[in-house]
Amino acid sequence: MERRGQAIGIGLVVLSAIGYAGTPTLAALAYEAGINVPTTLTLRFGAAALLAWPFLLLRREAGLPRSHLGGLALAGALFVANTSTFFLAIRYAPASTVAAIFYSYPAIVTLLAVLWLGERLTLVRAIALALAMIGCLLTLGFDFEGADGRGMLLAFASACFYAGHIVVSSRVVRGLSVVRASTWIMSGMALMFAAFALLSGSLDLSFQPRGWLVLATMVVASTVVAVLAFLAGVMRLGPARASIIATLEPVMAVALAAVVLREDIGLMRALGGLAILTAVVLLRLPVADAPARPALDATGDGGHGS
Repeated sequence: MERRGQAIGIGLVVLSAIGYAGTPTLAALAYEAGINVPTTLTLRFGAAALLAWPFLLLRREAGLPRSHLGGLALAGALFVANTSTFFLAIRYAPASTVAAIFYSYPAIVTLLAVLWLGERLTLVRAIALALAMIGCLLTLGFDFEGADGRGMLLAFASACFYAGHIVVSSRVVRGLSVVRASTWIMSGMALMFAAFALLSGSLDLSFQPRGWLVLATMVVASTVVAVLAFLAGVMRLGPARASIIATLEPVMAVALAAVVLREDIGLMRALGGLAILTAVVLLRLPVADAPARPALDATGDGGHGS
């Protein structure tokens, strides 16, 4: 049963990676339709929260224990900080460099999980982590031209914020169903992005009609499904293993961009994808240590689905 649960967890993280992988391509299509960044983020998380709330109400799980309010608020704030610093980093450094630095987050998550959550760093997991990091560098490339210290520092800050979001989420959702935790986190992010868009005067709905179709796809596939699946995967695998498997995201993003935007893949990207796939296969091998402790709390919660 434990191996079956881990297999389901891997499948959930892969599903999440597929959803998140569509974000860059969908963002490019959104910008082509005339949607700016604050408007995109506000509508993305606002609509996702509105879509998730009816399910939460049907499950009669709308209420939130006071003991979880602070943790969920922190998880949402870390995600907002991650997104904001990522977009700021792109202003000062090439997108490939920013992405390559950002995907150092599995190493940060692993470190936090070992120091804070008491997870074991096995030899297999260490090798998988190294392969995933190398695969991300090969897939995304690393271009110092046009980059300055601010861009690289912001990219690393974004990775740290996202790693913190993952680890904090894995702790604060104990005793909550994935649907309840995800809905509240997305609601908090929507309010934060909406407040920024309104205060900065950047909320603009006068974009092309096709932008609504792009946003709808982003909301369903790259937000609701991706957020729910990843959090459910973290509950089964623990934050360290889940974050390593999530490095499949840049591989799938490159593949999607090649199909939709007709971008070239190339040999180095293909080798990077192979390295990441090898890392995922290694993590699928049976290990002596038990899965992360959050998984036990999650499976004991009647609100979880398989």
